[in-house]
Amino acid sequence: MAGKYRLCAASLLITFTGFYMVEHLFTIRPERISGNGNLGLLVIMILLPFLAASLVLTFASARRIGKTAPLRLKFILPVTVVVIAILLGCIIHNVVELIYALGGTPDNPESRIYRYGWFNQYTNSFYFNTYTFLLVHTLSCSAGLLSVIGKREDL
Repeated sequence: MAGKYRLCAASLLITFTGFYMVEHLFTIRPERISGNGNLGLLVIMILLPFLAASLVLTFASARRIGKTAPLRLKFILPVTVVVIAILLGCIIHNVVELIYALGGTPDNPESRIYRYGWFNQYTNSFYFNTYTFLLVHTLSCSAGLLSVIGKREDL
């Protein structure tokens, strides 16, 4: 049993490290100029299988905990909704700040990302950041816990 939790912890660590690298190392800051293309795509392609494994292991671990631990699962949904709302607020705030720092959207001729599209070397951190990491894992954990609600007698 401990081995499964170690595997889950290892996949979380690898995935978090990948998200951190994309956000801080492979996203060009708005004040810099980049003509080298999106090097973050290489890390993202390597990261995606680890992310999928991490989400599956998080779901399975949460489901296992929900089946065995004396949790009151009916309180999970309100807590999850609050956590998700906070994370979405943080994500939206980050995106709005970055769009402002870039000078506008890809449709704005004054923007640094004009004609680049929404997925480029300046906007990697829209999709891969600490908040999205926490959001997808919160959703996965909540789904695992909620999947056992109908199967528990102590609710």
